[in-house]
Amino acid sequence: YHSFVFRMQKRFSQGLNLLLSYTGGKLIDDASQVVSFLGAAGNHQDYYNKAAERSISTQDVSRQLVLSFNYDVPFGRNGKLLHSIPKALNFVIGGWQTNGIFTYQTGIPLQIANGANNTNLGTSTQRPNNNGKSAKLSGPVSDRVNEYFDITTFSQAGQFTLGNTSRTSPDLRAPSRKNLDASIFKNFHVMEKGNVQFRAEAFDATNHPTWNSPGTTVNASSGFGQITSASAQRVM
Repeated sequence: YHSFVFRMQKRFSQGLNLLLSYTGGKLIDDASQVVSFLGAAGNHQDYYNKAAERSISTQDVSRQLVLSFNYDVPFGRNGKLLHSIPKALNFVIGGWQTNGIFTYQTGIPLQIANGANNTNLGTSTQRPNNNGKSAKLSGPVSDRVNEYFDITTFSQAGQFTLGNTSRTSPDLRAPSRKNLDASIFKNFHVMEKGNVQFRAEAFDATNHPTWNSPGTTVNASSGFGQITSASAQRVM
C-alpha cells in the first residue's frame, strides 16, 4: 500500500472551523479479505500461479476527499452583521449555526466473472477473456446505466481454459460516491442556565444518487454491465 495524505485545518475563528483531508493511494495484493462495506474477496483462478492473482485490491479506494465545517452565521447581537437589532428580532435571526461533512471517493475495482466455471480443474472460479482493449466508457453515470462499460471487451472462457482477465480490472471501478450531510441549528436561551435547541439535519442533503455497482458476470441474465439500483437517497 502506497499513499499520499494531505490535511488542512482552520481552527475555530471568526465563526468558522474547517477541516479538509485528502488521501490518494494504491493497494495491491494477490488475495483480498471480505470487507462488507467495501468489496468482496476475489476468488483464485489458478492455485498454482499466485503471481497471476496479483492485481489492484478489491478494497482499493484510490482517492478520497473529506471536508467538514462548522460555521456561526454572523447575524444577530453576537455576530458581525445586524448586531444592534432589537432583542425580539435577535431571538428569531440570531444565534444560528450550520455544519456539514462532504465526502468524495472513487469506487472500488470491479471483478469481472465468467458465466460459469468451466475449468474442471477444482478452482473456485473461472475468469473471462479480455480482447486487449479497455472497457472503460466516459460520461455521466446516469447516461450509462444500461451499459456502464463496454461489455464487448469480455467473452466467456472455454472449457478447460483459464481466462486472461485479471482478478480485478484496473481501469474499471464502481461509480464514485459524492455525499453531503448537513445540519442547521439554533439555541434559544430561555433561562440563565438552560436553553432550547432547534435542529434540522439531512443525510445526502443534495439528494445526489449513489449508484450501486453494475452487473459483472459475463452473459448473466441479471444484466452484464448494467446498473439496476442505487442506495437510499436524502433522509431528513
